[in-house]
Amino acid sequence: MRLSREFRQQYTQHEMRTHGRKNGFVTAGQEARLLKWLPRIGLPKGRTLAEAGLDMQAPIVMEIGFGNGDFMVHLAQTRPDWQLLGVDIYLPGVAKAVGRLEDAGVIERCRISQLPAQYVLQYQVAEGQLDGIYINHPDPWPKKRHHKRRLIQKDFACLMVSRLKAGGFIRLASDKPDLADWMRDILDMTPGLVNVAGDKGFVEREPDRPWTKFEQRGIREGRNSRFLHYIRKDIV
Repeated sequence: MRLSREFRQQYTQHEMRTHGRKNGFVTAGQEARLLKWLPRIGLPKGRTLAEAGLDMQAPIVMEIGFGNGDFMVHLAQTRPDWQLLGVDIYLPGVAKAVGRLEDAGVIERCRISQLPAQYVLQYQVAEGQLDGIYINHPDPWPKKRHHKRRLIQKDFACLMVSRLKAGGFIRLASDKPDLADWMRDILDMTPGLVNVAGDKGFVEREPDRPWTKFEQRGIREGRNSRFLHYIRKDIV
């Protein structure tokens, strides 16, 4: 079934113009889980990360565009010391993620936002509050006239850096070579970031990294993913 209009009006956020899917189909059980958990772990407009009920002394890591939640579950299970902030505007995907986080028994350490990532970083996350940011397989927007829609832009890169602690990381993945080069070129030139692989370099795939849906799709279509790893320089 489709999410009801009343449900979408209550939980879909439209603070900034975004592109891509925003509505779709869910099961009655998925909608019930959303109704149960979003009031408890959601990060709506008007509430900051500091007001989200997390332990601000523990590491906080953000995933932008968490899809169906598989990677968030992996992070929560393999890094029990971390608290996670997931950001995604596609409510049916959020519904799947909430169910998987609950089934894995890790949902209490997670917070979910359906606001655009730029809004979350600018208005809800304070400077130096994050220990890391993951961005896996963002929309490539392959047509040149749509490149302005790509998530990684110069201003957005600087915003991410400002929200990281000294020594914090940004890790990215893409199976589209053009997009991988685009992200690398922007981030290599972003003040405050160091490319772990060196100038123009990509890192090796993490051995324990889960095989996400988009990575597997790329392999089926003959594309291996590329991975980027940046560290926030010490704050002077």
